[in-house]
Amino acid sequence: MLKKALILTTSFISLASPAYGEAVMSCYVAGDDTYIPVEQNYPLDDPEPAHIDGETPGSEVNVRSGPGIDYEVTAYGLVGDAVQVIGQAFSTDCETWIQVRFPVSEHIGWIHANYIQLHYGRGWWD
Repeated sequence: MLKKALILTTSFISLASPAYGEAVMSCYVAGDDTYIPVEQNYPLDDPEPAHIDGETPGSEVNVRSGPGIDYEVTAYGLVGDAVQVIGQAFSTDCETWIQVRFPVSEHIGWIHANYIQLHYGRGWWD
């Protein structure tokens, strides 16, 4: 289960050794004093309503196959489009990416957190 305050501010990437001894890249979460593995999806129990945000209404925002710019662009959304937030993850550079579902097409993909505005302003990315 995802803690809603989980992803706030990151400061660096580290290598942590899980129980089986293999190093894993992770990001530090300030305020929680925890390390989260990169590219690990943290799905939400209930989708959160949101919309794609940007300065120019109707401009295109890339939707990717995974959390980061190294993933393929699978579609695009337009600034102002309604989406449902269904997960979140860190990219390999410790930036927050949001997994979204488009309500009409039901396409699922990843958008950088800077382009997502939650309707209820819960402040996950403050």
